[in-house]
Amino acid sequence: MTDIKSILLKWTYTPKNCIEEPISILFEGGTLKIEQGSALATIDPLAYQADATIRERLTGKIESRLRAVQIMTHKKFELSRASRTDVRIDGKKHYHLEVDSVIQDTTLGSVDVVVKNEDGNVVSDTKMERLAKQEWYAVLIEKFRSSDATLGHMLQSYQASVSDPDNELVHLYEIRDSLASKLGSKKSAVRQLNISNSQWDAIGELANQSSLKQGRHRGKSAGSLRDAKVAELEEARKSVVLLIEKYLEYLDANQSH
Repeated sequence: MTDIKSILLKWTYTPKNCIEEPISILFEGGTLKIEQGSALATIDPLAYQADATIRERLTGKIESRLRAVQIMTHKKFELSRASRTDVRIDGKKHYHLEVDSVIQDTTLGSVDVVVKNEDGNVVSDTKMERLAKQEWYAVLIEKFRSSDATLGHMLQSYQASVSDPDNELVHLYEIRDSLASKLGSKKSAVRQLNISNSQWDAIGELANQSSLKQGRHRGKSAGSLRDAKVAELEEARKSVVLLIEKYLEYLDANQSH
């Protein structure tokens, strides 16, 4: 690779506006910039050659950002595989033909509000608060997803709840199931996650209603099923997002134990 100045890896994602502000991430051997539907990594060729996992790791960083948005919006996204371009010292470029499509499945449609006090100082900015929360999710998801199987299962179930709405409550309930398997009894889980009994029970109460088409026990009420109301689905999503959030806090607090 002596005649190569840099290696570019590029991903595309949709919707283009799901990452609201440009993100720049420094890593050993290069930089990753994410904005407006594309992610571009500029990598030193020696670093690329020395690390066989670099493409996978960078894909994970991008996925973590998109998953953070998905958790907060319950919307689909699509992320392409990375294309590679070698930039030579003489300025010429070599494009690697790699036929690969989409990895997975966000849009934002929120109305932002900035609240100021009588002196003109900002006391609340919903966009900044949302972006800060997305950053928090992304950092911890990236940190623990590859090493903690339970978190991986929870994220897969949440993604399935978005892409398979006919079984949404089933998939959302799987998130609590994963936690129950990891943390043991309800009493133990409630204590370790620092939540209330009602917060733990919330998804079960919704998913186990036999009258809901999207629920776990719909076979018991054949012929008298109804679609879950929007408010019920929103409550279910909110309840499991809390469980994901509390589990990320739990992992972060116990990482050295």
